[in-house]
Amino acid sequence: MPGLNPFSNPEPITPSSPAPAAKAGHYLPERGWERTAWIALFATLVVVKGMAIVHYRIDSDETQHAHVVWAWTRGLLPYRDVFDNHMPLFHMAMAPLFALLGEHPYIMVELRLAVLPLFFVCLWCVFKLTAQLFSVRIAPWVALASAALPTFFYTSTEFRPDIAWATVWLLALVVALGGVFTPRRAFALGVLLGLALALSIKTPVLWAALGIAAAIAFGLNAWPRKQRVAWRRVALALAVMAGGAALAPGAIALFFAAKGALPALINCVIRHNILPGLKRWGRISFNRWIFPVSIPALLGLGVLVHRQAPNGAVAVRRVILLVMPCAFAALLFSYSPEVTRQDCLPYFPLLPLVAIPFLTWLREKVTIPAVEARFFRWIVPAVCLAELLWIWNLNPLRSNRMKATTRSIRDVLLLTGREDYVMDSEGDYVFRKRPYYWVFETVTKARIRLGLIPDELPDALKTTGTPLCYLYAEHLKPATSVFITSNYIPFDPDALDLGVAGKELGAPSPDGTYSFDVAIPASYAVASENGVTAGTMDGASYVGAAWLGAGRHTFRRTAGSGRAAIFLGRAAGAGFQPLFDASEKIIKEERKRKAAGD
Repeated sequence: MPGLNPFSNPEPITPSSPAPAAKAGHYLPERGWERTAWIALFATLVVVKGMAIVHYRIDSDETQHAHVVWAWTRGLLPYRDVFDNHMPLFHMAMAPLFALLGEHPYIMVELRLAVLPLFFVCLWCVFKLTAQLFSVRIAPWVALASAALPTFFYTSTEFRPDIAWATVWLLALVVALGGVFTPRRAFALGVLLGLALALSIKTPVLWAALGIAAAIAFGLNAWPRKQRVAWRRVALALAVMAGGAALAPGAIALFFAAKGALPALINCVIRHNILPGLKRWGRISFNRWIFPVSIPALLGLGVLVHRQAPNGAVAVRRVILLVMPCAFAALLFSYSPEVTRQDCLPYFPLLPLVAIPFLTWLREKVTIPAVEARFFRWIVPAVCLAELLWIWNLNPLRSNRMKATTRSIRDVLLLTGREDYVMDSEGDYVFRKRPYYWVFETVTKARIRLGLIPDELPDALKTTGTPLCYLYAEHLKPATSVFITSNYIPFDPDALDLGVAGKELGAPSPDGTYSFDVAIPASYAVASENGVTAGTMDGASYVGAAWLGAGRHTFRRTAGSGRAAIFLGRAAGAGFQPLFDASEKIIKEERKRKAAGD
């Protein structure tokens, strides 16, 4: 309605008053076209979200987290038995569900569905914060706009602890800003802050951002009035919060200490992730000045928000809510060596809220009745529709980009037993032990390049007789990459990142004898490019897959033609054939890299 500020509740809010949304019972926009448009857009969002769960490509982090959860179900202890550089709460919480789901190729779809409710809890938090501190009418639209931000939409689809981290953080803000800050509320906030730390080691940056926002909010509220600070109440609230915050991390520390694995946790989660010279830490850049330069902007935003509030209590809460995400982003982009998409999850849903004070300021300066009359009926729905179109065009959701991951997991389950080792980059195949402790994520690869972690992968593959191994090992040292591509061969055109133990035998001698070395002891069949293969292996008649130990072997072919290869017996028995052309291409690429590396 013209003359009514759509971004603020018409009645002043006090810290003790009930949330306007709860009081009015409104969780949808006003009846009529506005509500119809919102429901249609939200339904479209849910449908696209469902398509993303099933078809959006799998990030390697997702399968890494799934592999760690699987390790819990097998009685393996992360950090001690399985490498992981994340905090453990998410994996521990997901383990019972994972055990119920069992081992099958579509596990990642089910795990994505398992975290889908967290996406909607985040939206509820955004709605609640908007309704309490700004306007019941704008709250559904802010929540929808938050859900349709592409980075938040897609990253929250993935199976990773960061969506749980964001959910707990937004719940913490709902608790902190939802009423009078009593000791009971302080304790509840502390518990949530501790849970956030148990989910992500990056939580202290959020704490710092919250502290900065609170300092600006209380400073702006106290300075013109020259109010005295009740330091005893502040000290009591901080002490109660600290007590609550210590519960979850303390329980985790005690658990791992009882298992003798606390040093391993500290080494993997803290020491491993701190690597001087890593990415932006290794060069002089403008990034480190982002936060200092942003301080005046944070103060300016705080002043703008504070002036628009109906009273001091609401002003403090609004300033904290809107300055915090901006402060967190500034800290993150200034001091983190690498800012990833998942780092943005705790603050991205709050970004549409930051637009409210600027829209309010603009409305105060320029009043256009035609715009106000159409704001909720046309302008806001158009913005949300544009976001949905952006989401749709950003990724080809009609094609199944998850297929390669599903196929690889299927092949691993088909060709290996539960006690076999399978080598992948970060736990990509989920359900099998890895022969090598370290996963090849950003920090590990940097440590290997610097010589801080020995590259002992070839020895691990030999010792464990690993039958399947990933082939695209370009982030390893060239010699290791060549070892992998020389001793494993692709076999499934729908999963070219995966190879089975085997190799092309090269050119035979004039009498048709192939001489070759075996590095991975296993049961091998011999496959020819054309026809049925027959001959003698090490002087004995070849009648099918045979065990070949490490060392030199010979095969004299009497039937079959074209190129020949030894090939994991279980793969041959399952009907697979070596992909000769793909193997040759991969080997040539890796040997070129080795030559360049030498």
